Amino acid sequence: MARISWKEKKKNKDVLEEIGLKHTELLKTIKTRQLAYYGHIRRHQSLQKTIMEGKINGKRQRGRKRKSWLGNMKETTTRRINECCEVALNREEWRRTIASNLWQETEQR
Repeated sequence: MARISWKEKKKNKDVLEEIGLKHTELLKTIKTRQLAYYGHIRRHQSLQKTIMEGKINGKRQRGRKRKSWLGNMKETTTRRINECCEVALNREEWRRTIASNLWQETEQR
């Protein structure tokens, strides 16, 4: 593994080329793992599921709204959240959703 210091001020693209990865491959891997983890959490009763689906009362500070985990899932899958929740309960169907989502993303690039 190449050790690259931040002081070298290299672009991310150059660093990824040095270690032999493409930027799109890295993003695809991240999105795949996020979707797989979401399906895993959705199928089990756990503290993570409670936290993910919970709402916090009160007012937010001004400024840009932060991205939520569920909002990110909605954006990645291009489906509504309640559809994602139902589909994630069926492991095989969720795997097909992940695969089709990544296939569409590959075609767009």
